[in-house]
Amino acid sequence: MKTPKGDGESVAPSSAAIPDSPMLSSAESVSVDKIRDLLFGNQMQDYDRRFANMEERFLQRLKDVESEGARNLAAFETGTKKQVDSVASQLREEKDARAEADKEIERNLRETTQSLEKRVRQLSDQLGQLERDFAERVTQESQALRDEMKRRNDDMRTGIERMFAELGSVKTDRNLLAGLFAEVARCLGQDGAKSAGKGNGIDPARAWPSS
Repeated sequence: MKTPKGDGESVAPSSAAIPDSPMLSSAESVSVDKIRDLLFGNQMQDYDRRFANMEERFLQRLKDVESEGARNLAAFETGTKKQVDSVASQLREEKDARAEADKEIERNLRETTQSLEKRVRQLSDQLGQLERDFAERVTQESQALRDEMKRRNDDMRTGIERMFAELGSVKTDRNLLAGLFAEVARCLGQDGAKSAGKGNGIDPARAWPSS
């Protein structure tokens, strides 16, 4: 600091006022410390206070950052866990839905297969019944045809025997004999036509016109 003019010289120590001894005495060192405290004490205390405040603010900010980071990390973990749980739940639901759909398809296929097997058995039974009915009908028709042919043969044989008996007892001429043979031929033709008509499903009564 500067002193007003006329008040004498400055009280600040100078190098010229310091003795030339290599070491200061303890009293002189205390005086220097006091002078330094008087000159820079308030400023140093202000610096110390500012540094303390800055350190306190820094530590507080660091704590806030750590707290905020911990909260953000916890929120991120919570959100990630929720998303993972949601995806896992969706996957389980989709898996259950697919399993249920597969069961439904399998049940439908089993029911369809059982229905087809039942239908096939019914058709097989109907076909077997038709075959039995057809075989029985063919047997009956064949037996009826054989009986009819036997009856016709018996009638024709009886007629022929009667005609030959008449020929043996009565003297006939050629014209009568030709007529008899023509009648026999006509009877044979009618029997053959009736047999063919029955074999083809034609009514024997309509095979030849009535005489």
